[in-house]
Amino acid sequence: MKLAIICPQDFTVVLCCKWIIKILNEKGYEIYVISPKSKDDYFYNKISKLNVKFIQIKMNRHLNIIDDIKYIFQLYSILKKEKIKLTISMCTKPNIYSPIAARIANVKKIFISIWGRGTIFLETKSLKIILIRFVLLKLYRLSFKIADSIWFTNENDLKYFRDKKMLKTDKLILTPNYIDSDEFKQFNLDSDLKKNLFKEFKFNEKDFIIIMVARMIYSKGIKEFVESSIKVNKLYPEVKFLLVGAEETNNPDSVPSHYFKKLKKYRHIKWLGFRNDIKDLYSISKIAVLPSYYPEGGYPRTLTEPMSMGKGVIAANTKDCRGPVTDEFNGLLVEPKNSDDLSNKIIKLISDPDKLKIIGNNARNTIVEKYDERKIIKKLLERF
Repeated sequence: MKLAIICPQDFTVVLCCKWIIKILNEKGYEIYVISPKSKDDYFYNKISKLNVKFIQIKMNRHLNIIDDIKYIFQLYSILKKEKIKLTISMCTKPNIYSPIAARIANVKKIFISIWGRGTIFLETKSLKIILIRFVLLKLYRLSFKIADSIWFTNENDLKYFRDKKMLKTDKLILTPNYIDSDEFKQFNLDSDLKKNLFKEFKFNEKDFIIIMVARMIYSKGIKEFVESSIKVNKLYPEVKFLLVGAEETNNPDSVPSHYFKKLKKYRHIKWLGFRNDIKDLYSISKIAVLPSYYPEGGYPRTLTEPMSMGKGVIAANTKDCRGPVTDEFNGLLVEPKNSDDLSNKIIKLISDPDKLKIIGNNARNTIVEKYDERKIIKKLLERF
């Protein structure tokens, strides 16, 4: 049977669909991946090793009526031409439009996955955002009606849509989010690579590194991370900070370019933009931080990835961010929008290496036991 996995980015395929593809291949499915392609071939090359047929498609990440109609038509044309019998869509834009295209193309089974709601669902007084949210909810309602199965990776999103009477219980699947614990495991980075990274950042190899990987939008806690870095570095000059994530545009919550330019005056913090070497960056880091008040979906990868690698983590104490973290056991929780509290929690781990090591070990064990990708995906795909 021909099956299509529809994603918003090629890196989504690599990070989130690898074991879905492997298990479905074993079940005999012929798998197509439909996704935009990054400018470089890094993720495309990884996809090419997964025994799938990759079909590139254009997609505007933001709501745009003309681009969205074109996207639906592209999807329909591909699904019809390739005679796809089953679709699995990932993330917002594929979730709201691929069921429409699939229904028109007479796809037999339509499967969508909700991994978070996004910036549009933040509390706001902006009439523009409220209007977009209204339209988005209408599209979700249609998508949910068409879909045969709806997969949620956290109870918060499920409850949100259920409270709006948009869901039928017999369609629902609920699992935690997941991480490949073999892909993200502890390792010692090659000494030359390590030396080159510290040289690139103009840090000393003995410096204590704290990392934050996130989209560059304020609701991820970018401002709080930067402010706490300044406070901590004044007390501990050997503590340095890495901020990783591509600059965003056309998002009302985007961190502007001039903000990043201001960071250049500081020697203790580096904004790196988008990186393909995330595992290497985690490897040289001691602590990973995510002080986010964004609707993350409960189990952010930028927490579960470093946890899987045995790193200490600090997460915002919100229902959308704290999912994998048990305070004082496998990480620390911090009050959202509070850089003072974040600074204090960072200092707490810096000043107690034994506690940091215990928390890191507990974090790794938690991921292996509760959030391992193979276990969760194997159970999920029993529905197929």
